[in-house]
Amino acid sequence: MKYLQYQWKPRLCYVLAISIFVSILLVSLEWTSWAEQINAQGYSHGDGEGKSKMPSILMYILPFVKELILIGVPMLITVGIAKLIGRFSKRK
Repeated sequence: MKYLQYQWKPRLCYVLAISIFVSILLVSLEWTSWAEQINAQGYSHGDGEGKSKMPSILMYILPFVKELILIGVPMLITVGIAKLIGRFSKRK
């Protein structure tokens, strides 16, 4: 618990800044022609026979993958930047 309270404000600001940056990148991705093509094409949920081509196990795994990407990527970027800052500040 002691480590969580140590310099929590700057660390929180780093995480928020990187999360906002990644969110802006994802929103700007939505405006690309690639995303427009995907939205226009759509996704077919099966071939009309009542059966989906996607395995049912993916229905349970894909939400976790989304959370891992949206939370894990900013976290890893923040940890990497914090380690770089720590290395350079110790040398001075």
